[in-house]
Amino acid sequence: MRVVVVKAYERPYENPIVVRAGDSVTPDFDRATDIPGWVWCTASDGRAGWTPHAWLVRNPDGWRIDRDFNAIELTIEPGEALDVLKEESGFYRVAKSDGETGWVPCDHVAADR
Repeated sequence: MRVVVVKAYERPYENPIVVRAGDSVTPDFDRATDIPGWVWCTASDGRAGWTPHAWLVRNPDGWRIDRDFNAIELTIEPGEALDVLKEESGFYRVAKSDGETGWVPCDHVAADR
């Protein structure tokens, strides 16, 4: 699906959590967010970011993520066209025309007509 940016969005941080399927993470379920479905997690390398709650799995040793995940968000400007790669809890993972990929809020884009 192709979408067009209707509202600007600025990347909130540059070096967020990046984990591979099966990696251990430490979730902070007490950290508040206004976007349901996301939990603040810290990886073993100390990087942190909002992570899809549905992708977390509890095991006897703590928590792990069940798929590869990179929390990088993109800075976008109105009029930009983006290709949607995935949707998760109010965010799209998208690709820009230059190949850069990352997450953007669904309410900042509209279907390309």
